[in-house]
Amino acid sequence: MDTCIFKKDSPFIVALLASAEVAHSERLDAQTDRAAALLADADQLSQLCVACFWASLEVEEGREVRGTVTICSPDSVRMARVFTHPVPVSVPNLVALLTASPRTPLAVHGGPEGLSIWGMLDAEPEGLLRLRLSGNGILLASRERRVLALLNQGVVSIPVAADETSLAQLVARTLGKERFLEQHGNAPARFIRVVATMLRHGHGGALVLVPPEDSSWRAGVSFRFCFDEESGRLLQHSVHDFETGMDETLRGYEDLVSGRASCTSLTGLREQYDAVNYLRTLSESLFRRVGDLGLIDGAVVMDMDLMLHGFGAKLLFGPEEFAVTTLNAVTGRVREHVPLSELGGMRHQSAARFVQANRETDVFVVSQDGRLSMMSWSERTQTVAVVQNMEHFIWEYRTF
Repeated sequence: MDTCIFKKDSPFIVALLASAEVAHSERLDAQTDRAAALLADADQLSQLCVACFWASLEVEEGREVRGTVTICSPDSVRMARVFTHPVPVSVPNLVALLTASPRTPLAVHGGPEGLSIWGMLDAEPEGLLRLRLSGNGILLASRERRVLALLNQGVVSIPVAADETSLAQLVARTLGKERFLEQHGNAPARFIRVVATMLRHGHGGALVLVPPEDSSWRAGVSFRFCFDEESGRLLQHSVHDFETGMDETLRGYEDLVSGRASCTSLTGLREQYDAVNYLRTLSESLFRRVGDLGLIDGAVVMDMDLMLHGFGAKLLFGPEEFAVTTLNAVTGRVREHVPLSELGGMRHQSAARFVQANRETDVFVVSQDGRLSMMSWSERTQTVAVVQNMEHFIWEYRTF
């Protein structure tokens, strides 16, 4: 199978080569830079993808093999642990190293000396091409938060929505939620950080998003644990302080560069930057902690303004059966009149029923096997719409 999927003229390899051409319009010397040599060599890219594919099917120490392979050379990174002797790329070597380093990318390059793993990346520069082993037989290629190609169940897909922005636009266009996108343009990125944590801890979970101006949804939720208002707004205030501080810091930097501020302001600007960086770290930590609340059964409930209402929540709904519309986030395929039973287990079906009864709400559902779906009411189709396969777009968040 792999020889058909990863021929040098296959869509998967072509997508990698095209990305490399765009990223390296100022061509690196493939004679001296072994990463550049690999990115320009369809045969070696094919060999690397084949090895990663077979490694993804293995089980080591009772665990499926997961992790990231990044194409780069030692002189292009600042923090890496370099092996004394480069390790040849092979399925056994990938399995062993990815088992030992599931969250730290392996560094690979090629060239006349062949494919080799030269070390592990502790700080990964932007713009590198990554191959992610993200499931049994699932291989994802990405660069700068853009998904280039996906192999899943023997099928190669070149995503119609390649990054977070285009994914949001695809959803809005298909489901008739353009107004929502205008009002909450940056909201998806924030909530993705929460569900990424649910994906990472492996228990799964559900994140229910409710409108801040309407409390009618409360009749459909039974909380096990609730927060008081001050505690519930902690994340909201942290994000606001970070964004405000960042805006002030950027203005101060622009004033300094333009000459509107003197060089004596440099020390103050550095202190301000350190304070903003602390607020950024705090906000990211709080997002992760919200995601960890999904470790117990029941949903986490927040509103669109980042007010955290509670967790361990049971969603209340009627027993009625109905059909939904599904949207594949990778291929863009829309299916109508899909029975609830085809969505998955009770967590997915409960979320769909809740949205059917509370049409101003949205629910992210994470399954234990690593699938991420979003349930939302679509005015265009007048049904509950289920956006599936979203997990393939958030690998960068999952490494935090």
